[in-house]
This record gives sequence, C-alpha cells and structure tokens, in this order.
Amino acid sequence: MCDDVLADKDGELTANSCPIVDQFNSSRPRRDRIPAEGVRLPSTEPLRIVTTGVDLATARQLTDWQSQGKVQVEIETDASLHALQQTISRDGIVSATIADVATHADMVWMVGGITEAWPRLPEKLRRSSCDDSVWNHNNCSADDLANLSALLHAIGDSEDDQASESTGTTDAAGDFETLARRWKSAKYTAVIVGPNAFTPGEESLSATMLCRIIREQNTDARCVLITLDSGATLRSVSMWKTNTSPESTITSSSLQSFDIRIGSPLKRDSRPATLQIGGTDPGPETANSYQACSTAGIDRPGMSIRGDGSVSLPLLGPLTSHHPTPCEIMDRLLPNN
Repeated sequence: MCDDVLADKDGELTANSCPIVDQFNSSRPRRDRIPAEGVRLPSTEPLRIVTTGVDLATARQLTDWQSQGKVQVEIETDASLHALQQTISRDGIVSATIADVATHADMVWMVGGITEAWPRLPEKLRRSSCDDSVWNHNNCSADDLANLSALLHAIGDSEDDQASESTGTTDAAGDFETLARRWKSAKYTAVIVGPNAFTPGEESLSATMLCRIIREQNTDARCVLITLDSGATLRSVSMWKTNTSPESTITSSSLQSFDIRIGSPLKRDSRPATLQIGGTDPGPETANSYQACSTAGIDRPGMSIRGDGSVSLPLLGPLTSHHPTPCEIMDRLLPNN
C-alpha cells in the first residue's frame, strides 16, 4: 500500500517508522538456510505454491507456469477478507480509491485489525487516531451488523430520538446506535475492512450483510467499501491472462503443507512449506529450507498494483544484489526444466 518507501545504499528501508519496515530491516542480512541434502521437492507436477503477494514480473511467470500445469498457486489470506472478496466478486460493491476517501469522506469506519495489517493507513487517509471522523471496531458479529442495519433504517425513517427504541437496542449495542446516527448524518462514509473483522464462522454471512448495508446507504448519501489486497497484482495478472483468479487459502483451514512459499508467511500459524523463497526467514517450523532472493523495489526494478487496485506502482531498484529472483530459483527446481 505504501508508495513512498525509501532504501538507502545499505538496503535499509525508511517508511515513517512503519513497524513492518522495521521488522524487515531487522531480518537483514538475509542468509540461505539449506539442509545438507539440499531442497527435496516432489518430482511430479504441479508444485504447490503459496504467497501473500508478488510483483508484476513474478506474477506473470507464475501465471504462465500454472497455465502449463507446472504449479498450483494459492494466495494466503485472512478468512474475513476472503469472504469479502467472494461476496464482492458475486454481488459487486460501491468502491473508491484511498485518495478519494482522504479528500472527500467525512466519516471513516474501520473494522478489524487495520493498524496491525496496515500501520500507515490513517496517515494515508490524512486522519489521526483521535480524529472524531474515524470510528474503529476490532470485530463485528452478524448480530452486530443486523442491529446496525435496523438502526440505520429506523433513523432514516424517522428523525425522532425514540426511533431506535423499536429496534431493540440494548446497552451493549449502544456503540452501534451512536455509529448509526453518525453514519446517517455523514454525506460520504467509507468503510474499511481489515483482517479478523468478522466473528469466526460468520465471515460469509457478515460479508454479505455488510455489502448490502453499504449498497442501501447509497440512496441518499455516498457510501463506499475500501478493500486492501496484498495479492492484488497476482489476482489481476491471472484475470488478464486466464480469466480466472488464483485460489485463496485460509491460514488455519487445513493442515496440508506447501512445496514453496514466496515471501513471508501471513501469520505465525501459517501452514509450513518445504522451501521459502525471500521474505523473512520464519525458522524450520514454518519453512524446512530458506533461500534469499532479490526484492522488487530494492534489489531490482519492478512494478506492483496497489492494494486498493486503483494504480500501478513503479518500483525502483536502487541497489545491486547477487541474489537471484524468485522465478530464477523456481526455474531450477521445477521438474523437467
């Protein structure tokens, strides 16, 4: 999402004290961790590949290999974000760019682990954590969203202060009543959903309800949903070239492992891989082997599509690196290559 990350001559990144960048810096220098017997991958195709996101050149090559049956690529994502993507692809949604929200929205509702996943998002929206136009909820259940929908309808049907009483609002739901009243008074509301936004087991239902609320609120004011997807580049390239999107894998949905992971795992409990290429070395419990690679935007030029899907970001390569690219490493490992 950040389009202003700088790299110095030693490869240290700077991004206004972003903790994600600090973690990346602390993991350098990157060293290979390969067992004495080497990397042992299945001799049959396709190899199972997982990633949270890659640059444009890597996305093109992975898509070509998948079309040829050499690999099966999956994007690791959060259950709430996956449910939301599924709902949007089926029903559509009213959306906007980050710049549009930063300039015009007079209310922003953030749901889920926004600051953990995207620490600089409030900065990009030109909002501070104490801004009274920003509302935050760590998690929403389907009941919460049903109550919110009822409150929005009741407030819209009557300006009487007692209108919300007919919805059965309780003290526990009072925060959502305040949210609904603020929402109805706004001319432009932006809803931003982060990881773990919905109660486990209710992700699909909650995503459907939230998208329906947003569509309904566009009758007398503007209301948009902002989604940020680290896999946007890979999804877009796959759609352009094959008219299909890579499968998504949820962190804790299966115990099955992968052959190769490109980049860092999404979470500590991510499914293990035989080999991880690039990213931060997670240790042998998550990756049996680790091999460093060049990084687009640091060691080589490249391009990626920003998480909101609105623009392509050119990535400079200010440093020189002896590390190969992820695809160069994989090309040597693919069977029959």
